[in-house]
Amino acid sequence: MNKVLITFLIILNSSFLFGNNVKLEKARQKYDSYKSIAYKTIAQYPNPETEEVTSFDVFYIVNNYKTKSFEFYSKTDNSEEFYEKGDYSNVNNAEKSIFKYEKKKNQASAIQNSRLVQYGPTFLLKYNWKYEDEIEVNKEVQSHYSFLAETNQYEGKTIKAEFHIYITQNYTISKFERKSYVDNVLGQTITFQFSNYNFSKKEIKLKSTLPKNYALKYYERSEIKPLEKGIKAPAFNVKDITNIEFSSQNFVGHKTLFLFSSTSCGASKIVFDYLNSEDFKIPNNLKFANAYASDKKESVEKYFKNKTSNFPIIVAHKEIETKYQISGYPVLYLINEKAEIAEIYDGYVDIIKFLKSTTQK
Repeated sequence: MNKVLITFLIILNSSFLFGNNVKLEKARQKYDSYKSIAYKTIAQYPNPETEEVTSFDVFYIVNNYKTKSFEFYSKTDNSEEFYEKGDYSNVNNAEKSIFKYEKKKNQASAIQNSRLVQYGPTFLLKYNWKYEDEIEVNKEVQSHYSFLAETNQYEGKTIKAEFHIYITQNYTISKFERKSYVDNVLGQTITFQFSNYNFSKKEIKLKSTLPKNYALKYYERSEIKPLEKGIKAPAFNVKDITNIEFSSQNFVGHKTLFLFSSTSCGASKIVFDYLNSEDFKIPNNLKFANAYASDKKESVEKYFKNKTSNFPIIVAHKEIETKYQISGYPVLYLINEKAEIAEIYDGYVDIIKFLKSTTQK
């Protein structure tokens, strides 16, 4: 009799769990049946100490989200992210800059730790969710599930993080919460609300046109500042693109313009076009050298195709950028006759303004 009762209770409990997980499984089936998705996120990060809430809206397009080779586009008020064909860019429209990672491993790590991958609806369903209850949201009953994301001991205290999702009658995730606890006392609750879903069986076109006139900057160099005026120009000795030796000794006895550029930088292209225009001529009292130190020789040769250049062009010597503390492009150093840094011009606006002031008519 006891065996029969135990068997009955197991079957009853299994049926109860299955019934409560129907919405979760149907949500998984729904997301898995599509190739691409677009949606809107409203994220809120409250500060428990000040009771202030940081909030932002993000529009996402995610293609091939079931594979490791997924691609995405995101847009907020001031920035856009592009991740396509394994290349990531973050466009800061306020600064008119494009930020990238120098190293692929840093890019991969950043993407895996991004809000999209950690908290996006296409990635959340992979967890082993536990049914909690039914709640009413805007007159609709939604299913609430939880997942223990992590638990640690620190200085005698138990710190844990719980994930919570809420699934609608249409089998979409309407909300995600990350709750932080210290000794079971709730601290911060981060909330992501998802809406305006658009599922597609085909890839959704990403808005992958980068601005042409923005400066290129690297995350890894974000703390680097240009050299200070008055210091000695760092020493180097290399061969330029034509295999002619060029070193910091070339600065001695001449005022020299030392320009750092990149073929991938739209702002560098603006300076490049001005240098090659009829409006500019290098003054007789100035020497000029151009470093594309992070670019390959083939890329620079293609960049200068059909352009005459009677000045040294340095390529494939990233160590020079390290010595001259280049965090982005373009940057122009004016080096005096004593091979000292006399002036620094950062960005195409200041560079072209200075170049125009030196032009001899």
